[in-house]
Amino acid sequence: MVERVGLVEAASLAVPDLYYEFEHDGRTGGRFAREIDRFVERAVLEGVESVGDVTTEVVAAFCAEAVQGRDGSWRIPAASTRRTRRAALRWLFRWLRHEGICVVDPTIDVKVSEEAGSGPRPLTDVEVAECRLMSDRRLSQTRLPACWALAEATLTTGEMSRLVVGDVDLVSGTLDTPGLSRGPVARTVPLTDWGAAALARRVEELVGGGGDESTPVVYRSGRSLNGGGATAGQAINRILTYAGLGDDPSATAKSVIAWRALKAFEQSGRIETVARLVGSSSLDATARLIGLDWTAGP
Repeated sequence: MVERVGLVEAASLAVPDLYYEFEHDGRTGGRFAREIDRFVERAVLEGVESVGDVTTEVVAAFCAEAVQGRDGSWRIPAASTRRTRRAALRWLFRWLRHEGICVVDPTIDVKVSEEAGSGPRPLTDVEVAECRLMSDRRLSQTRLPACWALAEATLTTGEMSRLVVGDVDLVSGTLDTPGLSRGPVARTVPLTDWGAAALARRVEELVGGGGDESTPVVYRSGRSLNGGGATAGQAINRILTYAGLGDDPSATAKSVIAWRALKAFEQSGRIETVARLVGSSSLDATARLIGLDWTAGP
């Protein structure tokens, strides 16, 4: 039986492909590889010898394994750490299934409980990398990666439905978003490097199919603009589900915007810069978006 393949051997076969798949994001690839190595080491110590011996319980125990602080004390890992561990193992077992080494994926039913909080949270870098990968899993499909690229550029789903090819400047790596009457204001925003490449493929496909500067980038004809926003939101939710975040109520389309906003704040240290990026007229709302108590004293 294929599932009797040794776990150590299977992981050693998978990891080279992991680095290849994440060749443009070596940080995430390296993190996934380390987590896979740690999982295999832990599982073997517990008597797990083959791929088929890995159960949901084994995976869940690894995801929840305590971490040691700098002071030597042990503590429950943060939800972000647990999600990273789960994402790494989901990648591993997805690869094993693709290669015919296993049939059952023990990571599917592993849940990650969230810390107390309300509303969407910023995604982590690891989660964004996994979502990029999942959006692009069908190379012939350019709409899903384009939707994700626009979310990374801080566009709401409503703004996505109004964006046309002429709004995208691939030379400068920016786009002009029209804004919304009740929402973000019109602005020019920089694309991420990944997002620029994804939109270049999308624009090439649209123009090659007879489109022009007035052709919507992701909006599908036959729907109202509000309906177009809904379908863009469904596309983002589909990607989140593919990446294993469908059961996380704090991971939404707004979480992608929050991730980019938090990156901007970490680079600039200025909430005003972030507000301009996301098109917000409220500094308080912008601070809440990234989880910052910016009015707090030292």
